[in-house]
Amino acid sequence: MSFFIFLYFAILGVEVGNTEIVNFHHKDISSIELRSSKKLTSSLKQMQNLEYDHIENNLDSILNKHKKHNFLSKKNKTNLDWWQTGIIYELYPRSFMDSDGDGVGDLRGIIEKIPYLKYLGICAVWLTPIYPSPGVDSGYDITNYREIDELMGTMDDFEELTNKLHESGIKIILDIVPNHTSDQHEWFVKSAQSIEPYTDYYIWGDAKYVNGTRQVPNNWLSIFGNSMWEWNETRQKYYLHQFYKEQPDLNFWNRLVREEIKNMMNFWLDKGVDGFRMDAVPHLYERPDLLDAPILSNGKPEKFGYSQALDECFYEVNDWRSLLEEYKKKDGQTKIIIIETYLDVKYTMRFYGNETHLGAHFPLNICLIFLEHPPAKKYVEKITEWMSNLPSGAWSSWIIGNHDKRHRATSIFGSELIDGIHMLQLLLPGTPVVYMADELGMTDTYLRYDQFIDAVSREFGVSRETVRTPFQWDSSPQAGFSNKTKTWLPVNPNYVTLNFEFERNARRSHLKIFKEIVNLRQLEIFRTGDVQLYEISDYVFAFSRSNKFLKTYFIVINVGSELENINLKKFKKRLTSKLTVKISSLFAEQNNGDIVSAESFTLRPSAALVLESSFINL
Repeated sequence: MSFFIFLYFAILGVEVGNTEIVNFHHKDISSIELRSSKKLTSSLKQMQNLEYDHIENNLDSILNKHKKHNFLSKKNKTNLDWWQTGIIYELYPRSFMDSDGDGVGDLRGIIEKIPYLKYLGICAVWLTPIYPSPGVDSGYDITNYREIDELMGTMDDFEELTNKLHESGIKIILDIVPNHTSDQHEWFVKSAQSIEPYTDYYIWGDAKYVNGTRQVPNNWLSIFGNSMWEWNETRQKYYLHQFYKEQPDLNFWNRLVREEIKNMMNFWLDKGVDGFRMDAVPHLYERPDLLDAPILSNGKPEKFGYSQALDECFYEVNDWRSLLEEYKKKDGQTKIIIIETYLDVKYTMRFYGNETHLGAHFPLNICLIFLEHPPAKKYVEKITEWMSNLPSGAWSSWIIGNHDKRHRATSIFGSELIDGIHMLQLLLPGTPVVYMADELGMTDTYLRYDQFIDAVSREFGVSRETVRTPFQWDSSPQAGFSNKTKTWLPVNPNYVTLNFEFERNARRSHLKIFKEIVNLRQLEIFRTGDVQLYEISDYVFAFSRSNKFLKTYFIVINVGSELENINLKKFKKRLTSKLTVKISSLFAEQNNGDIVSAESFTLRPSAALVLESSFINL
């Protein structure tokens, strides 16, 4: 670390006073720099009229603790790309806006609502699948990668949507499902008939016979706990499916299959799309020898190295990234690749690739998505685990909800806490990926069993569709989503007061607070500033963002159910005595612009504040 960077820390008084504080900085400080910095801090003390005696007396102890928590050794980036500075918005087209009155959202509905997307201040929309599909897995079972589902509209609609999004400064990202197709896809129909070149487009296995009884090729289990194998009468073989039996896995060991996927990517890139979210990537490859997997202590067969996370899965992402880099050479515009993965951190980080073999721009980071009212310590541990494992120069993402999770973020954390969770998601270093309508604080919708559509929901009696119900635009019938009496999923009854129009016109609302956070994160400090994590108390979590201009923002979140008294000076001595409330959550007692004491202020249960401290204003 250079002498001047060390000086920055000395002025800010960066103290790691106890083990609950996690400090993300860059490199060790040499003893020569340490001796030189002591001399300069003495001079600066007189210039700034600040009390630095405690820094002088405790530099060695501060340094030792700093080394203990030195997780990252990479430089902050200053020349960031569009996907690093903006917010990506996951949009579920079936539930966003119905333009033609059939009760299902469509592409023209998205076109109609582009002004809303622009109002939000997002940089890109990620559309979940819009391709033809029988709908077994809500569009993730695709029959044609190069067409538009007629429920969504036409290719002309898609091209108009792409152009109008671009005119509004918004990128478009498509959801691609490379691991499997629908069993109604032309490729599978021909593969089952052994028609070349499709014969080996899928994974086929011979039956085993024990005492004359037909049995599956091996003991592998799908993600739903049943056998991965399904018998096909036409071909008289089993085919492999890691998901539903209606979703046969493509054979990525076949060069022609790999080329088909890349050609499909080329097709959409030529249409003007700005990137892809790649579904189920850890499942792309299976052991070609189809060897039985060893049984684990939980009684289930091993998946890693057999049907998940084979090295070739990561190499395939490298290959896709090379394709996108070729497009970037043409016009200088970055096309991004985002990976869906629920693997452990050590596997997930491999998707980033390395300096010589670039991988994904980022995998979707799930470290926050499964937290449900944990203590502050758990926030520190989860974020620390993620950030300390990031490869040098890698860029993070943050999600708190998506179309697959059984509950919306607001239903998990509560309406009182959701603003604080958005502060966490949007103000940590990285790219937030926001699920549609979370900005409104939209909640789960109760669905009866007879209203379930998704096959998983029907099979297990637990709906994934509670988070997919129509967007709530206003208080008119069907929440302004459609003029049809019956929509594809029912509208949440709370739409009468929980809707965009109501929140836009309210003095304070989740939407307005979301917008305030979006605007604040435009500051450079939230892009490249240092970050520290704090366990203020058992149920008060905080983090700070600081920069070389002597400014610090503290985000303090009471994740508990009791009133808390906060003393931030206990954790960061060199804060100014008074802090300005830049953003307060909807139910906090403080208001924007209020001044609080750094040594003592109260925080209501589930309340959150963004506080500003600046030595420049002394």
